Amino acid sequence: MRLSIVPNMKKFKWRRETMKHVECINYINLDCEKGMCALSKQIVPIDSNGSDACGHFQAAPVCGNCACFADADKHGIGTCKGFEKENWTYAKCGAFCCEHYKAARG
Repeated sequence: MRLSIVPNMKKFKWRRETMKHVECINYINLDCEKGMCALSKQIVPIDSNGSDACGHFQAAPVCGNCACFADADKHGIGTCKGFEKENWTYAKCGAFCCEHYKAARG
């Protein structure tokens, strides 16, 4: 099942080339070193050789991909402007259940 709010990264080749499997909605975490692509069933490392996103890449809903996320520092900590009270958040924080998530691209 694919979420319609997630942008199709095929339109953004420049971005997809810098993304990793771990940042994909189809990624299933197995342990601290590796995961699996839900589509290809291929085992992929989190952050070493072979961790670059494949052609099936679709960005997972995380705060860093949201239109409400702003002012990130060098550590990826920014501000969520989607709620009445602004608060800090991590760019890689999962937004699967966030009622104010709006894909920044797509």
